Amino acid sequence: MEAFPTEDRAKDLKDLDLGVDPLPVQRSLGLCWDLQSDSFTYHVPKDSKPFTCRGVLSTVNSLYDPLGLVAPIVMQGKALLRELSCGMKDWDEPLPPEKHEKWVLWKNSLQALESLQIPRCYSSGTLSTMRLKELCIFSDASLIAIGAVAYLHTVSCDGQHHVGFVMAKSKLAPRPAHTVPRLELCAAVLSVEMYELIRDELDIKLDSVKFHTDSRIVLGYIHNTSRRFHMYVANRVTRIRASTQPNQWHYIQTELNPADQATRFIPAADLQNTTWFSGPHLLYSDIESHGTGPFTLIEPEEDKEICPKVKVLKTTTLTSQLSSERFERFSSWTTLCRVISRLIHVTRSLKQKTNGQKGWKSFSETPSVQELTQAKEVIIRAVQQDTYKEAFKNLKEGRQTNTKCDILRKLNPVVDEDDLLRVGGRLSSADLTENEK
Repeated sequence: MEAFPTEDRAKDLKDLDLGVDPLPVQRSLGLCWDLQSDSFTYHVPKDSKPFTCRGVLSTVNSLYDPLGLVAPIVMQGKALLRELSCGMKDWDEPLPPEKHEKWVLWKNSLQALESLQIPRCYSSGTLSTMRLKELCIFSDASLIAIGAVAYLHTVSCDGQHHVGFVMAKSKLAPRPAHTVPRLELCAAVLSVEMYELIRDELDIKLDSVKFHTDSRIVLGYIHNTSRRFHMYVANRVTRIRASTQPNQWHYIQTELNPADQATRFIPAADLQNTTWFSGPHLLYSDIESHGTGPFTLIEPEEDKEICPKVKVLKTTTLTSQLSSERFERFSSWTTLCRVISRLIHVTRSLKQKTNGQKGWKSFSETPSVQELTQAKEVIIRAVQQDTYKEAFKNLKEGRQTNTKCDILRKLNPVVDEDDLLRVGGRLSSADLTENEK
């Protein structure tokens, strides 16, 4: 430091003998960094704030915790602020005296945070020499809050396991209160958002990323491929699967889930003795003690978040027409007319209510003249409609026939009342029968 001019040196600069003098505590980004133990510590402001909504909010926000190291304690303050400010309209109005004791107990418990020591390093060795580096994120929810916490799990070449606290987040549960499965799903989304932040900021190549939750319902939602959900669940499942794969999600028992501590009240003095900073015991073993699936939906028929299966039956009435292609199966015109007349006879007998003999039972060997005439009309109509389909359509709509049908257009065709195509022209004014024309 002697190389720098005196005016460029910090005023509180001190000379230290690293072999004798203890290293000081350095403030870094709002946190206290104990250089001696290479750990983060906390300094709690002792300013006395008025017992109002503004004063309570100021005290809660005075805990600068960007990494979520003391997220369970900060969450308690936020939950207490929500409870105390319920029904209050003025930020500077004194809060009810009966709630003062609960506030004082929480505020005094903050002094225990000054005894915390959180290791700054993720591992005791060099990360580049570790044979395994994986990020493990745990999530949980309650009716009070949702939370997620991330650890860096490393395994050295000699098989030693190291777990380092990376960061955590906690939020108050939204109001009006949702169901616990919905809150667990929101916690899973929070863990995905936290993973994306760590992935972008952490300059470490990870071998794997694992997500853990103690909700089998949420795991069923994430692994589902057969059922549809209502909008609330569907949007969050889509958000989760946009950044993660279903096989990255695992089940962990509630009593082993460290994120559970971010969703319930824990005294600040007991935080150091929990698994909040060290991670669950399953990370210190090579044995896979967490559930790896596959996970299915829990009681899908009773889950209100799953859209019920709706069956739609559509009935279509097909109008069958006699095709002229079938006429080619008959050897002569007479045979074809007799067969069609028989079909007409059977159809007519089935429609008659008074006739006891119906269908083929009432059939006579010789068809009547009327039936033969109708059979001829049916045959001619079928052939005409197959051959001049577009002309039929144009004539019924009052338009001229297609220019491609020049021969037909010269005959000035018309469609009669029996849907038969007939020759028009001057004969339509002649004093003749319809068939003669």
